[in-house]
Amino acid sequence: MTGVNPSGLELDKYLFRLNLEPMTEPLLVSPRLVYVERVIGIPEIELLDLSKDERTALALSNKTGSYQLAALDVRGGKLRPVSHGKERVAWARISNDSETVCFSRDFGGKEEHQLFTVPLEDGDEEEQLTQLSSTRVEGFNWSNGDDRLVLAGATKEVNGAWTVDLSNGSHTQIYQNRHWVFNPEWSKDDSRICVSAKTTEHPTALELVLLSPEGELEPLIYTPKEGSENTNGGWHPSEPWILFRTDARGRYELAIYKTDSQELTYLKGGELGLDFPVFAWMPDGKSVYYLATNTGRTRLYTELIDGSEPPREVLLPEGYHAGYFGSSVKVARSGEYFVFSWSSLSSPPTLSRYDTRTRRVETLHEHFTDLPLGRAEPVVYNSFDGRPIHGWFLKPARVEARSPCVLWIHGGPAWEVADEWNPAIQSFLVAGYTLFAPNIRGSTGYGVEFQNLNIHDCGGADLKDVEEAAKYLRTRPEVDSSKIALVGASYGGFMTFLGTTKLPDYWAAAAAIVGITDWKEMYELSDAAFRSFIERYFGRPEDNPELYRDRSAINFAENLKAPLLIWHRGNDSRCPLSPVQKYADRLRELGKDFEMNVVWDEGHGFQKTENLARQYKAIIEFLDKKLD
Repeated sequence: MTGVNPSGLELDKYLFRLNLEPMTEPLLVSPRLVYVERVIGIPEIELLDLSKDERTALALSNKTGSYQLAALDVRGGKLRPVSHGKERVAWARISNDSETVCFSRDFGGKEEHQLFTVPLEDGDEEEQLTQLSSTRVEGFNWSNGDDRLVLAGATKEVNGAWTVDLSNGSHTQIYQNRHWVFNPEWSKDDSRICVSAKTTEHPTALELVLLSPEGELEPLIYTPKEGSENTNGGWHPSEPWILFRTDARGRYELAIYKTDSQELTYLKGGELGLDFPVFAWMPDGKSVYYLATNTGRTRLYTELIDGSEPPREVLLPEGYHAGYFGSSVKVARSGEYFVFSWSSLSSPPTLSRYDTRTRRVETLHEHFTDLPLGRAEPVVYNSFDGRPIHGWFLKPARVEARSPCVLWIHGGPAWEVADEWNPAIQSFLVAGYTLFAPNIRGSTGYGVEFQNLNIHDCGGADLKDVEEAAKYLRTRPEVDSSKIALVGASYGGFMTFLGTTKLPDYWAAAAAIVGITDWKEMYELSDAAFRSFIERYFGRPEDNPELYRDRSAINFAENLKAPLLIWHRGNDSRCPLSPVQKYADRLRELGKDFEMNVVWDEGHGFQKTENLARQYKAIIEFLDKKLD
């Protein structure tokens, strides 16, 4: 596939026409890389919090070119900046008095965070609160008295929880654990803190752990069933009860644990979805709300906790409402409205409000584009063992028969390509490529059993799912079966590295973005949180050395046939650069056809817009060249 990248006078003429002519289809001579840059530049927005005074929604957006905080009046209006600069914000919460925002900031993508505070209303410059030493902050929350924070995170040596004094920024560790710790939440009287922590060696287990804020009492560990996964515990508005997600009965469900009477009850939502990425108490404490997900879309429900009535659906626009941070739906303290962010694969992110009295949705903030966005078709194919694999086949606005196709593998692996805005995917579509995004085994959104199929088998049966996806693409009339490119980022980058060496004959080209080539070296370079992550999927290196070896592309580099683009980031602490550089050196020794680019001022995850545009323009130029 070839195209024209206009410059100078040609580009000026194109932009002039773009402002005058309706974009019902691409121009005959499409400025494809201009399209790519423009689609990457569409601002993303995700709700993070709602002030207790019910006036202000706090969101994360890259409208300025980097991920920063913005506020919006829930009655409508324009976004206004809350945080400033180019270093990305990772997490934020509004104080209970609705006056102050605390947020964590990353520097250069290294994910060594510091906490900052800033007034919510007047937009003053933020002030640094903490002096943490090389700490990955997973999340934090304000105490109800607004005098302290509790954060969960990891250092190189340990995972744990810390309290932070708001008066001086000093921090005290109150819990230490070998494995990862998430979701710290204060009880309503600030006497206890609930976290989710992996306290056993069972690969998928997470327990609820109750801590004392001063760290003087022994942690209390609760699980409804040994080896079960229990997450995101949230305290009742007035009672010592915890709402949480569990798989104790073999599927994801929501349950309530009454710490005073030690009673456990299950909600009815397990019948409505395969997972529950967002859930919380309604303000009256008599009911809860939750998103139920199925085949890549979410629906919002409320449910009385006494079980007297069936769950009631709150009708939202079709798409995906869960976002990345698990805080994309918030209810006003009065219960009069929900604020939520949502999108679809062909609809850019939008911030909206649902009125519980009128049952109407009002758009608060959205982005309009005249770009010829691609459209998604949900499909299911059978893998090697007969297991159905759901995914999305996406076509550009103008489809020509038998065109090159990108087989896109998502990160995670506990993640999915949902019906959710994905600028990376759309960048290929506006450039004229078809794209297939299968949710291979190990993906979220398809139930506990499916999600855990790749435990101690990463790069095994899930790679066979990728192989069957390639076979499926050969049956599509839109796809040139000789021009299938394997592309993925993070875990998808790992699958691209491994797939091009273990399934070398399927691919005409490939691009591996922030991927993994050597699991053992990655384990040795990781902090406590990511050592725990690797052990979940591989066990310890000394216990499963052959599994580590067999699933590392560095050991099979000689098999590579497809031209390969390696795109990595110099400050990546999740998928470190060193093993990938060694893999590139090995490919060079073997005389393989590859290119490598390192972006030195970025790390894993969310990128500055200019760097993300540069990345996907380079990948598309590489595929154009190799698939021509």
